[in-house]
Amino acid sequence: MSPPIAKPIDDDGDISRTEFLPFLTRFSELRRLAFLWPAVTTAFFCFGLLASTGNEAVFIWFCGSYISLANLYLIYLCCGKKLPFWYVLFIAILSFVIDILLYVPIVWAERVLPEAIAPGLAEETVKALPLLLPLLLGFWLSRTRRRKYGLREPLDGILFAAASATGFAFFETMLIYVPHFGHLTAIPRLLDNVFGHIAFGGALGYFMGLAVLKHTHPKKVIAAILVGFVLSNALHDLWDLVRFYPGAFQIVSPLHYLLVAVLCFIVLASTILKGREMSPVREFLWPRGSMPAYRAPLVGRLPTLPAHHLSAEEEVWLEVGGNKVPLANGAQVMGRDIPCLAERAPDRVVADVRRHPSEPDVLVLRNLSSATWEAVLPDGSVRDVGPAQTVRLENGTRLDFGTLNGTILVLDPETEQLAREETEWC
Repeated sequence: MSPPIAKPIDDDGDISRTEFLPFLTRFSELRRLAFLWPAVTTAFFCFGLLASTGNEAVFIWFCGSYISLANLYLIYLCCGKKLPFWYVLFIAILSFVIDILLYVPIVWAERVLPEAIAPGLAEETVKALPLLLPLLLGFWLSRTRRRKYGLREPLDGILFAAASATGFAFFETMLIYVPHFGHLTAIPRLLDNVFGHIAFGGALGYFMGLAVLKHTHPKKVIAAILVGFVLSNALHDLWDLVRFYPGAFQIVSPLHYLLVAVLCFIVLASTILKGREMSPVREFLWPRGSMPAYRAPLVGRLPTLPAHHLSAEEEVWLEVGGNKVPLANGAQVMGRDIPCLAERAPDRVVADVRRHPSEPDVLVLRNLSSATWEAVLPDGSVRDVGPAQTVRLENGTRLDFGTLNGTILVLDPETEQLAREETEWC
């Protein structure tokens, strides 16, 4: 399929309102990009750092908070999950609170357990506790809210584990190391958190998400959790192995940390890449372009005819949330069909089907909701479908409505009947 030819922009020499006020008309678009809120956050912390230059303790807390937030946002972007960032940050704060409450048991466990495995076993167990909240929510919430707040797949596990690890690293650095070793300890310890606590926890989070995704195989679920727990403990203990070096060998400790950091980063990056590859919503992961758009597996036998060659016998459906909504010319899609969409009008219509104004043989689905959809077209390209915009009804087009995904299916009754008869014969 060749891409459409761009139409030339008409320029009558006049200056439009959007050209005069681009910072107002483009704000809604900026909110969906990756740099607006980080820029605002950076400005806030810069103001805090400047205001606290006379107080070293407050300055280090501002600096440590910003570094921790930046580390977590980096993992958030790499995972590409459309979980609310405030929710991920809440898991990090929850971890910080839990670590404060369990500080005495953590110290006691590290003294009682064998020295070689004590740090990993005690700390990784505590870091896994905040993951129980999204894990339980994934079982209790409805399908639409589960996708937004639950732990359902490896990428969710990695992201929640990174949040928990961020909270733990901030607690350990600011409340334990800084009082003992001085304020300058905070910056390098929090900067290497991506290679340390986040990498350790991310390994366990990946396998916890894998266990949830493959929950129909109990033996593999148990094996995945055990492998993740052992791997996270092994990486953690390997990091702390330097304390067993004799005095003369302490000179090579920087090399030890460097090698272990590279190993931990390889493990973390590998789990993120594999998690993106196997994610049920991998075609909608952000940022775009990091991997080819996913081609959804076809449901049954579907013809290869594009939408603009629809015949009278063919049927077009929107499959969303396990239901099929017919998309004949003039059909209306209601809010009950796609519950995650907010209606713009009191008639509760969130989309309708009409003919393309310049190509009468082409049917399009028009967005009548207040949300912006994302569409993965059959050629693999991804584009936004804003309110009042349309997308062609082409077989295999995938739509992301926010907390629900949909697929446009073009079904030929005769072909479907032949496929059904072949299946019954086999």
